[in-house]
Amino acid sequence: MKQALLRSVLRKEVVALARVLVILLTVFLVLLQFGYRADATTNVLLGQLSYGLVIAASFVTLGSLLRAAFRKEHVRKAELLWFLTALFLIISRTALYTFWSEVGHWPLLLFLAIFSFIELSRLELGRNSTLFNPALLFVVSFILLIAVGAALFKLPNATTHPISLVDAIFTSTSAVCVTGLTTIDVGRDLTFMGQCVLMLLIQLGGLGVMTFTSFFAFFFKGRTSLEEQLRVRDIANTTLSGARGFIVQVILFTLAVELVGAALVFYSVPADPFASAGDRLFFAIFHSISSFNNAGFSTYTQGLYDPAFRFNYSLMWIMSLLFIFGGLGFGIVFNFSKYVRVWITQRVRRMFTGQPCQRHPRVVTLSARLVLLTTALLIMVGTVAILVFEWNGTLAEHPTWWGRLSTAFFTGTAPRTAGFNVVDTGALTVPSLMIILLLMYVGASPGSTGGGIKTTTFGIATLNIFATARGRRRIEFMGRELSNLSTRRAFATIVLSLVFLGLSVSVVASLEKDLGLMPLAFECFSAFGTVGLSMNLTPQLGDAARLVLVVVMFVGRVSALTLLVGVLRQVKVNNYRYPKEDILIN
Repeated sequence: MKQALLRSVLRKEVVALARVLVILLTVFLVLLQFGYRADATTNVLLGQLSYGLVIAASFVTLGSLLRAAFRKEHVRKAELLWFLTALFLIISRTALYTFWSEVGHWPLLLFLAIFSFIELSRLELGRNSTLFNPALLFVVSFILLIAVGAALFKLPNATTHPISLVDAIFTSTSAVCVTGLTTIDVGRDLTFMGQCVLMLLIQLGGLGVMTFTSFFAFFFKGRTSLEEQLRVRDIANTTLSGARGFIVQVILFTLAVELVGAALVFYSVPADPFASAGDRLFFAIFHSISSFNNAGFSTYTQGLYDPAFRFNYSLMWIMSLLFIFGGLGFGIVFNFSKYVRVWITQRVRRMFTGQPCQRHPRVVTLSARLVLLTTALLIMVGTVAILVFEWNGTLAEHPTWWGRLSTAFFTGTAPRTAGFNVVDTGALTVPSLMIILLLMYVGASPGSTGGGIKTTTFGIATLNIFATARGRRRIEFMGRELSNLSTRRAFATIVLSLVFLGLSVSVVASLEKDLGLMPLAFECFSAFGTVGLSMNLTPQLGDAARLVLVVVMFVGRVSALTLLVGVLRQVKVNNYRYPKEDILIN
């Protein structure tokens, strides 16, 4: 009888329902605490509610542990550690009342926030693979994150003054899609809380919501189903066996690079522009995250064009390396690092043992070679073009050749989805603007934090042009033949992007008839490439045009092809083929 009662209490549905209730109450509590200005009495009430929710969270975790033990399943050590942490907070809250009265209930809120995120990761979303295929799940996750971000920006504590719903949606979309276009002044219109929300949206949007939830699910879930591993494999574009390792590598690599970048930015900027060391540290962390995720947001009104930073050449090179690394793509970086690791290991072994180096063919994949070559060419073209066309223009205010080279390198690299500017974009010459339009259209690499049609698409299209001009039926690159599927995807991506960009420019131009076509086209290309550069036009747009740019930013981030794959279900492959016939082109 007791065992039957215990089974009913520890049923999976009951534990899941209790988990959802704790999550909802935690979200409500966090919104009250951070979103509104509470008096002393209300703070005491919120502290008591936080303490009660920690107790409820401990019971939920205990229920999961008992259920696993009762069913003789493997008990996760991380879940046991989480229960012990909750137990420690409950006991210390009672035993050390004086200490907690001074500290407040912030540790409880932090525990509940992390607990809620982990429990959300434990929920099995998208069990219906027909309705929630990986492409559609990827798109839906961005839509939900944008909606949550817009709601957070409407909270009183997020802004110094109330902003409109359109501005909230625009800012949230720009952050989640790591674009950088903004209709508000981030430094003046957003409070510290609002800037923290913006930074969190940039981080989640740059790496993808599914990456974070999968990471926490792998560590805090009792077991991972084959269906979930397949979904992660498709989203991360990796193998089934390497899905978990790839997600872990992405998170750890991102945090490590951002931490190093924040330290370098902190020591590269002077202390004079900041009121305190804390402001300087927050500036470093914010800009490191914004750079690596190719977001282009800054806490200063003029961004890096501010007189305090636009002559800081070491800062330019640090941030350039950050958004170059972020734009290469995690798969490319890991693949090339594997090649470097093998190369160094073989040389060290030969030095100490005298054995010849072993040959490891094709360690660097064809995608990595194409991405690295295309990226290098685009960076070189952008830098040289800015040097040639702006030497006596926007670069003239830099007296030294090193200053002009650093500024040209930064300006020629940033249009590939980074969005920072150290020159007045509105003062650039027409040839420079045309080069920047091309760079914004191409964007970053697949699997990266950037947008655009991607470097591989541009590279395949270029190789196809040369192959067609030479009369070849196959596209060959570095001793390999490119598959027909890759060529068709590249062609579909280019056609869809050009059609979408043409429509978006036409719609925005019809809504803003008093503004010039070049600035409007620049704005649309910047939104589609998730770049964030603007010819000082974004705040002048009306609400209708801003909503159009919201759609453009979203499509540019998730790509039009991904949208079609998510909406249109996979058709069944037919086992027959029609006779071939050529179509006249010229």
